[in-house]
Amino acid sequence: MGNDPNLIFLKTFFSARIERLRNVRADRGSISIETMMIVAGLVVVAAIAAGVILTKVNEKSKEIK
Repeated sequence: MGNDPNLIFLKTFFSARIERLRNVRADRGSISIETMMIVAGLVVVAAIAAGVILTKVNEKSKEIK
């Protein structure tokens, strides 16, 4: 019973599937972290751009007065 090729195949097959599912969950987490880092970087760039534009607008409004 212990050397039955069908049982060995099923054990190997399901072990591979379980390992694949474990790796998929790990990949999803890393993609999520990368996405959050990209979003945070874009927010910082947008804040810097808004600051530069606001500074230029304030300088021009002081020149007009």
